[in-house]
Amino acid sequence: MGSQGYGFRFVVTLNALHYLTTTVWTVVAKRVGLAKQDAASSKPAHVPLASVVLFTAVSNASIISLNTSLMLNSITLYQIAKLGIIPCTCVVEYLLYGRVFTAKMVGAIAMTLVGVSLVALTEVSLNDSALGVFVALCSVVSSSGQQLLVRHLQLKHNVSAGQLLGVVAPAQGASLLVLSPFFDHASTGQYVTDFAWTQGAIICLVLSCSAAVLVNVSQFLVLGRFTAVTYQVLGHAKTICVLVVGYIFFGGVITAQQFLGMCMAVGGMMAYSRASQAAAPAPAPSKEESESLDDLLKKNKGAAAV
Repeated sequence: MGSQGYGFRFVVTLNALHYLTTTVWTVVAKRVGLAKQDAASSKPAHVPLASVVLFTAVSNASIISLNTSLMLNSITLYQIAKLGIIPCTCVVEYLLYGRVFTAKMVGAIAMTLVGVSLVALTEVSLNDSALGVFVALCSVVSSSGQQLLVRHLQLKHNVSAGQLLGVVAPAQGASLLVLSPFFDHASTGQYVTDFAWTQGAIICLVLSCSAAVLVNVSQFLVLGRFTAVTYQVLGHAKTICVLVVGYIFFGGVITAQQFLGMCMAVGGMMAYSRASQAAAPAPAPSKEESESLDDLLKKNKGAAAV
């Protein structure tokens, strides 16, 4: 945190604070009328406890496995695993929802992945343990499952993005807060209570939590309206933005390889947008397909939570 860094390395605790802040926002939004029930439904919003527990477990597994992968593996394998979320999501959407990806869509996705690879993978170094590879695979499966579940639960239980976030954010924040001492201590050798707080660190923490609210709300809104693959493809624009902001404001350097990758990634995103609009709309998941998604994620939950 901060331009020079404040040494706050307690990632699970930080994510817990992000979701607890989001919980406060959902309560305030409900009070002022920003999170309204869908007019098409006469029943109050309700998400069964089993669905909340499943989503919390998969989402927490995604957060913890991604950070554990970064700790155990090289940057190369970590970035490859993040890029692998799109193909994994494509396969699941095809198997469960029958979504057909046209040749133009596949080409656009491939172009985006190659472009982001050129931007993120500045050097190739693969010397990772079997455990690290397993954790990376878990991060791919759990991250894909988390994004699919956001749309799945909104459609299945007829709730808006704000309503679903209001239900799952408290559970996720509380569960991560409970898990944080164990995972943060395992990765840093310290507890968050050992951190030396300064005014600058507190200000950055508040800004981080505020930005997290925007990220969480936008994620649920986008995934409720579009597919998880579309969210992932367009989400790689964040990588490009980080590079550009670093270049403009912090004196970063953009190499020729990264510039080529940026052009390819942006071109791939634009091509995917046009191709997905030209393709037939993806069919809405039926009740049977919703059940199959639940069954699949329950089977993978044990492996992804490692």
